[in-house]
Amino acid sequence: MGAAACLATGFLPLFGGPGYEAALAAGLILPSTAALSVALAVSSTRASPFDALGRGVATGLSLAALALSISLLHGLRVGFCDLWDGVAIFALGPGVGSVMGGAWGAAAGLIAAGRRRRRTAAVLLALAGPAGSIGISLWRFWSSPMVFAFDPFFGFFAGPLYDTVIEPLARLQSYRVGSLFSLLAVGVLGFHLERRERRFVLVSRGRPGVVLAGALAAAGSLFVTLSGPRLGHFSTTASIRSELERSHVSERCEIVYSPGVPEHEARILGRECDGHVQAIEAWFETRGPDRITVLIFESEAQKGWLMGAASTYIAKPWRREVYLQFARYPHPVLGHELAHVIAGSFGAGPFRVSGPLGGLIPDPGRIEGVATAATPSDDPELTLAGWSRAMLDLGLLPPLAAVFRLSFLGENSSKAYTVAGAFIEWLRAAHGPAAVRGWYAGTPLPALTGGKDLAALERDWRASLAKEALSPQALEAARARFDRPAIFGRKCPHVVDRILGEAHGRLGQGDVRGARERFDRVLALDRAHFGARAGLGSCSVKAGDDADARRRFEELAADPKLHAALRLSAEESLADLDLATGQLGRAVERYGRIAAGVADDDRLRTLDVKASPENDRERAAIASLLVGDPRIGRDFGEAAALIGEWSSAAPDDGLPEYLLGRNFYNSGRYLEAARRLDRALAKKQRLPRVEREALRLRVVVACALDDRPRAAEAFARYRSLPGVEPAARVGVEQMARRCGLQ
Repeated sequence: MGAAACLATGFLPLFGGPGYEAALAAGLILPSTAALSVALAVSSTRASPFDALGRGVATGLSLAALALSISLLHGLRVGFCDLWDGVAIFALGPGVGSVMGGAWGAAAGLIAAGRRRRRTAAVLLALAGPAGSIGISLWRFWSSPMVFAFDPFFGFFAGPLYDTVIEPLARLQSYRVGSLFSLLAVGVLGFHLERRERRFVLVSRGRPGVVLAGALAAAGSLFVTLSGPRLGHFSTTASIRSELERSHVSERCEIVYSPGVPEHEARILGRECDGHVQAIEAWFETRGPDRITVLIFESEAQKGWLMGAASTYIAKPWRREVYLQFARYPHPVLGHELAHVIAGSFGAGPFRVSGPLGGLIPDPGRIEGVATAATPSDDPELTLAGWSRAMLDLGLLPPLAAVFRLSFLGENSSKAYTVAGAFIEWLRAAHGPAAVRGWYAGTPLPALTGGKDLAALERDWRASLAKEALSPQALEAARARFDRPAIFGRKCPHVVDRILGEAHGRLGQGDVRGARERFDRVLALDRAHFGARAGLGSCSVKAGDDADARRRFEELAADPKLHAALRLSAEESLADLDLATGQLGRAVERYGRIAAGVADDDRLRTLDVKASPENDRERAAIASLLVGDPRIGRDFGEAAALIGEWSSAAPDDGLPEYLLGRNFYNSGRYLEAARRLDRALAKKQRLPRVEREALRLRVVVACALDDRPRAAEAFARYRSLPGVEPAARVGVEQMARRCGLQ
């Protein structure tokens, strides 16, 4: 039965061949299968405990070997992603788990033997081990911040679906050391047990060395278990708080943060959190928790080790907690995660979320949709409705029936979040906040919307999208953003993303050879991977082979199979190479062509700056800051010196001061950023997009410094500017409200 199930799951995407998903699926199947078969067999015999344990271990090993063979055959059928790591994860996860299941089944069979309902008792006891172990993992998920799980039976569960880089092997190895200690201790115990009637008694075998080995193994198993937080096997609220160490309490939030996060940034986060809570409560027209805890980790690595979700932001509404990596003010997703917690005030079930059976079956569309709608981006290219209109025109808009159910997870994440948020934003506008709260809590839509079900509301919503105006550039941006496969549709996403990260890390260190090797490995798994192909071009730039770099970028720019946005990205790499090597005229011409196909105002502003040099001094400064030396990369110190020379030579030009101000803001030096931005805004601004961004950034910096008078002054000036996109204007207004300016 277990082998058949492994054979069937291997035909699903991501499950073909040894790897994380295949190991997880096998971990849910093999241990229970081994436990059941061994328990039923042992319960019908008078086997000694030691012999029963031996049978259980042998059965578990045989089942694991069969399942691994099936997984390897699937790998031969579809191709391997990373054979040796995949085999190691499979062996240490469900492989050892199957042996543990067999051992548990032996104990269950021994206990059930001789009872009146032997088979029933054997089945229930056999399943109790794997099921109880899963229950412990669920309890830890519910009662602590952690989202990952190490388990004696199923092995390892990473948690969030959107973390594609998963590297459990080191921790899984130390965890399985504990499993082996446990098996050895149980084996020694079984060796010293005898069955007498319906009881088991300890007997001496005259082997003190064996007893000592069993005692040491039991001590080792206990040591590994108690060292779980230190070894990364599990965490508790206390262990995570102890690691983070610092805390700051604001009016509505407690910011728990790592010593690697500056104290002044934690205080800024506290004020920002208070502003978000007030704005979200107003959007929902409800009151959230009196205080929300925000745990701020200094890096993805620290967050991944302590609670999981290295690259994914997480909230647990039932715990009134949010878990984030540190980012400068304004934090890009703080509001979104706080919205999950505040929505929990009218959510259902023990997890305070939306979905059938009181939220026990989550509806990710409603869960993510309300958070997206309540906290749209502060600086968007388009509104949620605008993006949805683009998807509608491109034939990419999914039916809402597929969005508001678990099939949400099968969609491209950007598409799913945007569509869910856009519909709930429209639902609030059309039927009020009470309809949003009621639907989230589980009330059927017809009872909230005058009898209209989801299909009828979808027709109304799609009709409303026709009012959204779109440019051709916005359509292409939407195509690039949304016409991509979800994780379940990608080939080897975990391995590809891990190797790609290694390649970029090597390239950043100047190890061109190592980077090339890794980009080539990515292309061996996915021949069309744009990032790897572009990365090889960057390797050629670093190596000083401009001709090869141009050839590679030109191939990408002319590849008709790529989205227009990706072709433009390759074209920009060519333009950057021109700018860095002093070919200003050709660079400006390329930047102009790129700008004609771009909708993102941030990118257009960067293109404006790159295309703005009027002499070689300006070109050198801008190239140093935005492109860097082709061979050794960017250095802000060198760029700042060149920009300073430019500013001295052109005292009326506000652009160099803006560039310095922006980079001081990026490094968290808000006072110096404010000084430079004020200088920039007092001078001539020859680029309208730069002037708009300088004013927006001046509002941001003033809010970070809690300088409301200066923030109000910059905000008033920003609002008076012509040419600000409606979505961008709304974003700045939202930030101003959180800052207390409205």
